Amino acid sequence: MNRTRPSIRTDLANARDSSAFYFWGAVVSGPLSLIVPILGIVAAYTGYQLTKVMTRRWVGVFIAVLGALNFLFWLYLIVFVPEILLEVARFVHGSVV
Repeated sequence: MNRTRPSIRTDLANARDSSAFYFWGAVVSGPLSLIVPILGIVAAYTGYQLTKVMTRRWVGVFIAVLGALNFLFWLYLIVFVPEILLEVARFVHGSVV
């Protein structure tokens, strides 16, 4: 039995036809998570769901990882950067700001 994988275009078309919500969610939220990091949560979820539909899992994994990393980096900036900047200000001015 010789099984062939569909082309990337066919695979994407099949994913779009069988699961349009996850397909368009991943396509839109993945790149937009670069600008609006909170969309990284949506990109991670829809990318993961896309791995279940497509024969090429790497497409969904790529979108999910992209979204998750953007969201986590955003959280890192919110939590740790203000503390780092405060420590730098304390060091430069030699007092508590």
